[in-house]
Amino acid sequence: MTLEPPTYSPSAAVPPYSIAPGPSERTLAATARSRRRTPTGVLTRSNRFIAVALRGQEENAMQPSYGHNSVVSGDIGLSCTQGVHSVCVNLEGRLHLADSEGARVMLTFLNISYDIWRNDGSGTCPTMFPFEFAMPEVFTDNGQRRPLPPTYSVPSSDASGIRAQCYYSLSVIVERRGSKLGLWKPHKKLTVPFIHRPRLQPQQPILSSPFPFLATIKSLPEEWFQVTNTMPAKVKSAIRPIDCHLFIPAVQTFSLTDSIPFYLQLIGPPKSLEAFLYPTIPNHTKLKRSKSNAAETTTPPVVRVYLTRQVTVVLRGHRSTRKFAIGEGTIRSLPPSVSAPTLDYEGEVHASSDVTVGQFGISRLQVRDFITVHLAPPNQYTSQLGVLQHSHPIRLVTDSFMDNVDHEAHVP
Repeated sequence: MTLEPPTYSPSAAVPPYSIAPGPSERTLAATARSRRRTPTGVLTRSNRFIAVALRGQEENAMQPSYGHNSVVSGDIGLSCTQGVHSVCVNLEGRLHLADSEGARVMLTFLNISYDIWRNDGSGTCPTMFPFEFAMPEVFTDNGQRRPLPPTYSVPSSDASGIRAQCYYSLSVIVERRGSKLGLWKPHKKLTVPFIHRPRLQPQQPILSSPFPFLATIKSLPEEWFQVTNTMPAKVKSAIRPIDCHLFIPAVQTFSLTDSIPFYLQLIGPPKSLEAFLYPTIPNHTKLKRSKSNAAETTTPPVVRVYLTRQVTVVLRGHRSTRKFAIGEGTIRSLPPSVSAPTLDYEGEVHASSDVTVGQFGISRLQVRDFITVHLAPPNQYTSQLGVLQHSHPIRLVTDSFMDNVDHEAHVP
């Protein structure tokens, strides 16, 4: 028996599609295409005897830069090869630390040498040497293998005494056998400082259109993370504390260039919210208030959301910590709610443009990042409310989720 194939009718036409949302649609999340490119520039450094050309650099870069497991490649040129018996490239990483107690230490945590050429007696030394090797991934730190820290320097603008500097260099070393009276000494070196910038990116994107907050928290509640604190009432005050709710993207890992959306809501009895918004005037000044006192009544409360960096240096078993702001938020006050007594704010915060290194940690140096909320009534001395300042840990990394980081990793 022969079976006939079933009959088929033509498929319906594919409906038209556009990446732009329609009149009744709204983009909730989007992932952009890769836009990272591989640098193709060449950076050269030289002295009287040695020249080196380093490939894979940004055009017009002042220093070479390498990431985690990057390829270090280039060419070495010698002005004189007489008596040369070896050429090598040495990578060195050094750490300079100082704490608040006055202790200082300078240590070398990376020192690796790569033989480029060695005279085995079979011929003369060439004048040009190509080389290529991978940037090391890890180093040994107090018996543990850790990723290499990035090039980093703590700003030295305060009197805490805490200093931290992590830096790298590449040296071309040429050794020669010959008379000490000749043009060359037995040992010649060309040292080139370079930037080590390991690249990381978040494991997921943040909402491209996070506002209005009440719409996204209902449709995509998993995209937000809630941080809860309390603005205290002073002892023997007649008002109750204010609950503070800060909402940030749930991923909690952000690029240095990301604009981090946040939503801040203050919930409390009307008297407590009024005490937060308006200053309390002491009784003895109400009858004889000067112009400056009158101006004080218009002072707004402090509502601040910003990024904080904490640097901890560990020397001789002593931990010294320094904190400083690395990015100020933009805050917008929202219309009051009709359903409950609240004060609502929304805004964005991002790292300052001079912050180029994300969070990292080794045994003697830890760099951590936070998003900080600071709330204070207009007159902290006479108000019945106290001050709230709370820092919630986040992580800042070099690249956005939308960037294509071929040879790097997502944050676990």
